[in-house]
Amino acid sequence: MDHATYNQSFSLPIGPGSAYPPPPYHYRGVEDIFISYEPDPDGVAALLPPGVEPADEVPVCIAWGRWIPFSAFGPYNEAYIMIRATFGGQTFLYQPFIFTDNEIPLVAGREIWGFAKKLAVMERHSGGSGTPFGEQMLFTVERPRGQRLMTMAIACDRLQDPAELDDLPVLSTRLIPNAEPGPPSVSQLVRLDVVAPLHTSAAGTPKLWTGRASVSMDARSAVDPWHLLAPTRIIQGWFGVFDFDLGYGKVVHDYLAGDTYDSEGRAVSAAATR
Repeated sequence: MDHATYNQSFSLPIGPGSAYPPPPYHYRGVEDIFISYEPDPDGVAALLPPGVEPADEVPVCIAWGRWIPFSAFGPYNEAYIMIRATFGGQTFLYQPFIFTDNEIPLVAGREIWGFAKKLAVMERHSGGSGTPFGEQMLFTVERPRGQRLMTMAIACDRLQDPAELDDLPVLSTRLIPNAEPGPPSVSQLVRLDVVAPLHTSAAGTPKLWTGRASVSMDARSAVDPWHLLAPTRIIQGWFGVFDFDLGYGKVVHDYLAGDTYDSEGRAVSAAATR
């Protein structure tokens, strides 16, 4: 392989077998259950990186169960937790945990944006013939199979006005170990902005509902400690159908260089993060 061909490689393995192409990555008809709740503040403190603080006096998390029928990476399920957090005066949804059941979005998510993805077993059920859940949709997360880490359920009682939802960027920690002993090769906070239009019904109403919801962290796993963010109070749950595209992220802080960057990519003071 010559240098010109090598320079065209975007992801491993180099050459024609690359795992994924450059962004953007298209997602269509994505169905989300997401539930906001209050967790134990000590669990939140144990999972936020330096310089990132809870955005609320009583911390707020959002648990997510996602079914993706079509994406550039293929169909798959995903589950994650977000913490409402601040960094540099900006409010974000910080993502400490995320699972998928497809290897390609796993490697792309970890390598590009620093999403802390692992493989897990996720299943979504809804009421109807042969299922016992009646009016509820149920989303379960196991790792390994048989060890339940999270259970989510929602009854879609009424339509929700999309204007009442927060529209916050995602924040993640991109950490790549060094090939030699020493500090990591990459240690960054990465911001990702996503515009996610809702699908609309034949009546013209957005496909977004709210209703009675529950979420529980079922196992105390030392390997996957989602229980650190177990809910103490449920706030609200939603179900919606979305389209969106994932593009490049933006580095907002480099822990190795000690630099924080503004929205234009210019380095600013990072004294608060040291």
